[in-house]
Amino acid sequence: MNLVTLIGRLTADPELKFFSSGTAISKGTIAIDRSYKKDNQTITDFIPVEVWGKQAEYFATCFQKGYLIAVSGSLHIDRYVDSDGNNRNFAKIVVHKLMRLNIPKGNGLDASGVDNGNSTLSNDPQANLTACIDDEEIPF
Repeated sequence: MNLVTLIGRLTADPELKFFSSGTAISKGTIAIDRSYKKDNQTITDFIPVEVWGKQAEYFATCFQKGYLIAVSGSLHIDRYVDSDGNNRNFAKIVVHKLMRLNIPKGNGLDASGVDNGNSTLSNDPQANLTACIDDEEIPF
């Protein structure tokens, strides 16, 4: 079984691209602090994540740098040969499920992610995608 669940903060706004087939892919990186320190310094891992399809559009549209998120998916190891002829490995998480755990201040939620009465976001990803896209931006 290949199942990974991680909680961390987005290090940058997700990038969204489309293949010629119309399939969407969105990539990002989450930062996760380890539970221990080395030389009194916090150690942080930066984990690449990849989201596909409609969920990729939702991820790129409704998630931003600094959001605390949870992702669940599978670990993928890409192998390639670099320009010097050395074999290299690159690990990433291919996301099957994702969730915002909190949103920085100014988005209808307080710093802990609790709704302060001004939030327009719901727990339904499709509803959030609709809420995050301005009708003027839809090309059809």
